[in-house]
Amino acid sequence: MKNNPVAILRLVFGAVALVLCAVAWLLHHNTASFIASASRTQGEVMRLLYVESSERHESGGTWKPLVRFKAPSGEIIEFAPASSSSPPAYKVGEKVDVFFDPNDPQDAMLDGFFSLWGGALITGGLGLVFLLVTAVLLFVPATAPARRRRPR
Repeated sequence: MKNNPVAILRLVFGAVALVLCAVAWLLHHNTASFIASASRTQGEVMRLLYVESSERHESGGTWKPLVRFKAPSGEIIEFAPASSSSPPAYKVGEKVDVFFDPNDPQDAMLDGFFSLWGGALITGGLGLVFLLVTAVLLFVPATAPARRRRPR
């Protein structure tokens, strides 16, 4: 394995695949646990928040909703999800379903596929790509001598 590029690639891609798949599982597990213990209510999109692009060469940013809902205690809660999109996924005034922690209503998530499962889906997808590359690398001989063409 010493100085063998194929073996090193197998090891690196395999390790990255395992880490990404483990993170995806944790994200999925945390979201599923949150939903199982959360209360559900309806909120309203109050306004759209502009999120500037972190890339200097990109001119456009993305949008995320600022959502307001009323907790069972009567407290008015406002939150913005972590994810944003372009074009905006929501409109001002739109009614949305919200999951929130009854013990901490500030801990809230929109009931949307990407809001709930996007992180696990993206991380798991990347993990599967790395896993597939690792599987392909298993068929590449690690000890095969490099074939060199003789000059004519």
